[in-house]
Amino acid sequence: MALNWPNRLTIARIIMAPVVMLLLQVGGPEARWGAFTVFVIAALTDMVDGYLARKYGWISNLGKFLDPLADKLLVCLAWIGLADLGLMPQWTVYVVVGRELLITGLRSIAAYAGVLILPSGLGKWKSAVQMFTVSFHMLLSVLFLNDVPQTASLTGLVSMWIALLLTVVSAFHYFWRNRSVLQRLGM
Repeated sequence: MALNWPNRLTIARIIMAPVVMLLLQVGGPEARWGAFTVFVIAALTDMVDGYLARKYGWISNLGKFLDPLADKLLVCLAWIGLADLGLMPQWTVYVVVGRELLITGLRSIAAYAGVLILPSGLGKWKSAVQMFTVSFHMLLSVLFLNDVPQTASLTGLVSMWIALLLTVVSAFHYFWRNRSVLQRLGM
């Protein structure tokens, strides 16, 4: 099976996700710059693959499955890396990763039953805000290392809370929107 360009970009994003986390674990200014750069490139591939898929009709079932999975992997690994550095509260990892595991589990169970559950608009906003939040915190870690100015810190805190709110609300929305699928699956 030949892969189209959107799916290739999605697979590249999946490969870049652990690279971001590894670079964050290495630490130091150069590694943090590398993590930030790889994360931003990976986030941009998300926009490009969606654009190409819609413009050229290269939408595939593989892409419908892999694209949200790649986004979840990228954000979760980056969020974990930032929490390990003390740049995000540790408890927020449980909220972000827990939500993503729940939704991925739901989608997997539905797919096993032959039902394709697509991401919602709210879920896409959640992903965008999470990616902004991660990018912003990475940039702060690069520019200021451990001495972040209060205004930048406040902006980071607000974006983190908005991302967390969207994470939780979109999970509830996801289950509510797919309640008929859940009922058919006996859940």
